[in-house]
Amino acid sequence: MPDRHKESCPPSESLPTHKIDMAGGSLFEVPGVRGRMERLEFPSGLTLYRLEFEALEDCALQMQGRFDEPWIGSAFHIQGRSKMVLPNGQSHRLDPEVALLMRVDSSGTCFHLKAGELVRHIGAATTLKALSQRYGGTLPEDLGDFMSAYGSACHISAVSPSSRLRNLASLLFTPQTDGSCRNLMLEGYAGVFLAETIERHCSEPEPRPVFALWEEQALADLLQWIKRSLAQPLSVPALAEKAGLKDSRLDQLFRHTLDKSCAEFIRHERMDLAHTLLRDGNHPVKAVAARSGYNHVSNFSRAYKAHFGETPARTLRRAQTGR
Repeated sequence: MPDRHKESCPPSESLPTHKIDMAGGSLFEVPGVRGRMERLEFPSGLTLYRLEFEALEDCALQMQGRFDEPWIGSAFHIQGRSKMVLPNGQSHRLDPEVALLMRVDSSGTCFHLKAGELVRHIGAATTLKALSQRYGGTLPEDLGDFMSAYGSACHISAVSPSSRLRNLASLLFTPQTDGSCRNLMLEGYAGVFLAETIERHCSEPEPRPVFALWEEQALADLLQWIKRSLAQPLSVPALAEKAGLKDSRLDQLFRHTLDKSCAEFIRHERMDLAHTLLRDGNHPVKAVAARSGYNHVSNFSRAYKAHFGETPARTLRRAQTGR
């Protein structure tokens, strides 16, 4: 993954900082931040973190670690943006377009937030000992950077989240059951979520196909047209015809240029537009659904909740009331 996800943290940057113990849980309230964290430990050695917090001011949340042996974890923001600043001064962006595979032994990792930012975050972690058992005793060589002795390890790998990883994150944040099988399902999802992140890290990049200049220009023109036409019906065959390409070639262009299929790109653009309109607080859900290309509010609500972990009505209500 390119280094554009890694930044150098300006030493002069100073924000109000609030500490949160990752070994704790439930509701937390600190000056300038309102939110909730849930930590679930499973018999398999997996730990699941689910955080939802809203910044009431520009601030930083400092997370206190809980592992005392070598470990590995994944982190992903379903919604919202933050800058994760490590104890060694490096920083990485976190948003819905990047997932992190990480190991940071020292406490003190900070999430820098802008006032008004609402973050929904999923994390899954396990010790290397427990993970090694799942691999039959030998971890993949591609995880070598994460295997150092416990103490000062500080390693981050940014990966592009697959559709499967996004879906797993949504399932972890809004589980489909509250019954007796809830924890069993969450443990399964958490394991696959971590495995998917590891797989994205370990997978060798596919050779980039050669595209003609006119194909790349056709894609650039099509992207702009799609962004202006989200309220219209948008099918891959129709878009391919508009670009003068075969369906499969258009999808290949999307995947190797944006790491998304054409359909995924359209869905994400529609959700981003809907989120922007709802957070404005001046557009009813039905109107937002129409402008986002949905003829039925029920279909729009399901897609929005799957993407952001909450209903569009809740986003609108929070924008209108400030809560």
